[in-house]
Order: sequence, then C-alpha cells, then structure tokens
Amino acid sequence: MQTCSKYILSSALFKRFKPKGFTLIELIVVITIATIIMTAIIIQQGRWNDHLAVNTQAYELALIIRQAQIYSLGVKEYAAGTGDKFNIGYGISVNEDNPGQYVYFADKNKNQRYDSGEEIETKTFTGRVAINRFCGLDSGGGERCSPNAGNVHTLCISFFRPEPEANILLLNSDGNPSSSVNPPATIYLRSPGGEEASIKVETNGQVSIAQ
Repeated sequence: MQTCSKYILSSALFKRFKPKGFTLIELIVVITIATIIMTAIIIQQGRWNDHLAVNTQAYELALIIRQAQIYSLGVKEYAAGTGDKFNIGYGISVNEDNPGQYVYFADKNKNQRYDSGEEIETKTFTGRVAINRFCGLDSGGGERCSPNAGNVHTLCISFFRPEPEANILLLNSDGNPSSSVNPPATIYLRSPGGEEASIKVETNGQVSIAQ
C-alpha cells in the first residue's frame, strides 16, 4: 500500500513538473511563418524606399523649375556685378544622353534653349533615380515620348519676364524643334525598383507632380 502511494505521488509530481517545449513540427511552422513575415517586410521596405526616392527627386526637379520661373519674374541677376537682370531668362534642360542629370541654366541669348556657357548648375539625381522618358503631345492630343517621339532628343523649359508662361521646346538630335510633338511637357522619373513619378509643365507655367 505504501509503495503504491509513493508511485502515485511520483507520477503526479512528474506530470506537474514535466518539461514543456516545441515539437519539431511546431518549430518548423514557427520558423516558416517568421520567414514569410520578414520577407514581406523587407520587400515592402524596398518598395517604400524606391517610392520615397523617386518622389523626393520629382519634388526637387519641380522646385528647380519653379525657381527658374521665380528668378525670371524677380529679375534675378545672373552673376554679381554683371547687371544681367532684364535681358535673360532661366530654365532647365534634359536630354536622352544623360538621363541621370539635368542642367539648370541662364538663357542669356534668349533662344529658349540651353547653350554652352549658360550652365548655372548640373543637377544629378540621387538614389539611382533617372529620367525614364519625357513627352509631349501629338496633333491628336496623344502622348508621345522620347526616344521614339519624332526623334525628340532634348527638352528645354525656360521662363522670361514679365510673363509666368513656360517656353517649352522639344528638340530633335539636330537641335531643331520637333514638328510632330508639342507642349505641354511631362518628365517621367523612375527608381531602380520601377516606381515612377512625373512632373508636368503646362505652357501657362503651371507645374504639377503625379505619383
């Protein structure tokens, strides 16, 4: 009887203090779920970084275009002591050969395009963002984009006082205005992950960003 009581007591204590843990199957399931969650987070983080990078560069380009407009209307002197205030405009130029950059320039000869010696600053996109294409409209109102839009090679957007309107030139590889592509102009930026943002410039001077 005493032996039986000891056995029952020992069994009760074993059940009470029995070690607990994961089985192999439970451990595999937990690791699988954690891996799926972490993978989703990493992918989403990459997309967010791409989205942030391309939008940041789009806003910066739009601000430079707006700055060119303000400098033109505000009679900004090109260089200290030159007196060049009333006879020049400001603008930006992009071309197919340098999709990772654009030029901010002073249009000293008022020909509405960027020429050698007019550069104020060459801006480089960060985060590996680049210009994917720039577009105008055809005669039917459809969008036509570089590089297949009537041999469009360069886009120049400039402003001159006293008007806020944008002068938009879509030039072919010879430097002549395209006869088949017309304003307004839209510049599309793309991130390495494929995220896009666009900057549209109307002839009335309005600048807008689409994501």
